[in-house]
Amino acid sequence: MTDKSWMQKLAGFFGAPKSDTSEPAEEVVENPCCNGVVHIAFRGVSDERMYISYSRRWPEVKFFRPRGLRVFCADCRRRLL
Repeated sequence: MTDKSWMQKLAGFFGAPKSDTSEPAEEVVENPCCNGVVHIAFRGVSDERMYISYSRRWPEVKFFRPRGLRVFCADCRRRLL
């Protein structure tokens, strides 16, 4: 077993930047629609009811569970997820 230095362990814990650039990076869409404000419809954990969270920012979608998740643009009502 190789003995790692303290700095290597710390860099591994915080996720050191990867030096492999052979794979193309995926494009991250900041605002996928009109102005980035979305309505999020999601299923409840215990009761399976559909709940709606109005006027949320697009980056907040990652905090919702993906099961039964529906995301709509707040302006044009187009479904994004």
